[in-house]
Amino acid sequence: MKAKKISVCLIALISVLAILVYPLLSNVRINDFSEKIVLGCGFAGEESLTLKQISKAVSENVGTTVSVEFKESFGETELFAELMEQRSSVPEGMEDAFILNLRNQRENFYKTQLKNFIDESGMSEMLFEKLYLTNSVKLRTEDMNEGEIAGIINKLLRYDKVSTVSVENHIFEQSLSTESEILPMSSFGSWEDETLGSMNAGFVAENDFAYKGHGVNVGIIEPSAIDPNAFDGRNDLPDITINSDWQQGDEMSEHSRRVTRIIGNMAPKISLYTRKLGDNDYGLFNSVFKQLKTQVNVINCSFGFSQKIQDLPGTENDLVNYPEGKYCKYEGDVDTITKENLVVVVKSAGNNGDGITCFGNAANVITVGATDYEGNLASYSSKNTDKMAATKPTLVANGMPHIPKETIWFHGNGNTGTSFAAPFVTGTVAIMMNKKPSLKLFPEMVHSLLTANTSTANYTTVPKNANGFLSGVGAGMLNVGKVLDNLDNTLMFSSHNNASGDFAGGMTAEPERDLPYNILRVSVFWYANSYYNKVDGFPIITNFEARVYIGGNLIASAQSHGQNYIIFEEIIYKSQLLSGNPLVQVYYISGGEEGIIDVGSAAYVWLM
Repeated sequence: MKAKKISVCLIALISVLAILVYPLLSNVRINDFSEKIVLGCGFAGEESLTLKQISKAVSENVGTTVSVEFKESFGETELFAELMEQRSSVPEGMEDAFILNLRNQRENFYKTQLKNFIDESGMSEMLFEKLYLTNSVKLRTEDMNEGEIAGIINKLLRYDKVSTVSVENHIFEQSLSTESEILPMSSFGSWEDETLGSMNAGFVAENDFAYKGHGVNVGIIEPSAIDPNAFDGRNDLPDITINSDWQQGDEMSEHSRRVTRIIGNMAPKISLYTRKLGDNDYGLFNSVFKQLKTQVNVINCSFGFSQKIQDLPGTENDLVNYPEGKYCKYEGDVDTITKENLVVVVKSAGNNGDGITCFGNAANVITVGATDYEGNLASYSSKNTDKMAATKPTLVANGMPHIPKETIWFHGNGNTGTSFAAPFVTGTVAIMMNKKPSLKLFPEMVHSLLTANTSTANYTTVPKNANGFLSGVGAGMLNVGKVLDNLDNTLMFSSHNNASGDFAGGMTAEPERDLPYNILRVSVFWYANSYYNKVDGFPIITNFEARVYIGGNLIASAQSHGQNYIIFEEIIYKSQLLSGNPLVQVYYISGGEEGIIDVGSAAYVWLM
């Protein structure tokens, strides 16, 4: 009761101060703090606004949030660097324990950070949401008026330990494919043959297939509840463990059921953790927070957010929304979460044709586009048009599947889409981690392995960019068989305050065949960093270069061009002048910021 009285008094005090200060903030313009404030989704291009106008928009528009980013991040600490080095010595069977320890250390870091900020600034802890996921915390504006919001933002902008204050608007939006062509069941075949076969995964359905996701924790976040009986009472998949926190009466949607069924049929021995999504960004982060507490290794997100805000007071026109495809602060938080928690996040690209739906532009997220049942790129499958255009989507998968136990066998009315392509990638990741448990500790290797081992035969006429990605299809079509055959063809590399040209890591590629030549394909991935992400709205991405040597001779190289992927193919001729196996090496080139710890992986595959 005493604590409640104190809380009421604090709110009352804030309200009184806001009444006194608010009139003074009417002329304080956002561009006066251009190095500290980020106007993101829903607010782009409105730097001439005053704090009064911004605060009124925050108080009146559902889905509008204010978040505070502090200058220090767990991913920049020496402790994080030490934990990354320790991964190689973790005994088999202890992967989950190591991950739990890392996540606990990260959570304690952010708890201490927020406590210290509150103690030093004199602000109330009641003002902030306490999820401890990143170095950003959300301001609790739901019960504040515009004067209170303006006063608190003004104080935060003037505090030296605050890196940025971000204002954004996100509303949940689940877009479905608009294709409505009714096709007979025979046109796209069965789950075992045509559906899995389109991704070289027919063997997954065989009873004697050894890797069915055992020991892997898979998270699914869905906008509506996932039916715990999605597998017809689990009679068809009796070994799956479903952990659901839905409350009785939650809506059980067909979308959720289909997403769950795809993952469950791909990897029927996983431990499945399901969470219902809220209607804004806090709902997502709360769901992610709960998922990380359950030690999930991979999370499937078959949904997107749009950015909508209307009738900004005091301006002639409504705010111009960020177009879909724009990297935002919100996606920066997702990038931080994936890197610092050793978790793979798989996200559907969206069904809008142009513009990846939020948060699919997060550089560290595997963003999945869709094909039709023949492996051709679906017309609705979203592709990027902005900063991350070179590497989004990451790859594509079948978005027109025949799903076991489903009774609706036509494509349309929400039965196709990137929502149903993403779960195939999530299921594949679970199989990979079952076969090679150390991948739980090295999720960056999952990225490089998936993108090195795709199929591109259907996309020979698709333009390829400087990073080696194909327009609209990314690295190509998911190829489950190929990736499982090449799980050991990887290296881990890292750099920390390196000078240009410094060696980061390398490996020797063992040839598959004794031919006059082979084609070597290499994919390199490393985590982008959202730290120091200020007014430009882009992640901090260090530039690396991948090189292939034979006998000390450099025969191929490629740079990253501001992205966090490199894919290239090179014909390796065997001769007396070029003898020996190829040596793949990665070098730091430029970029990043002081204190940034870069962690990445390279994978290779012989194409012939």
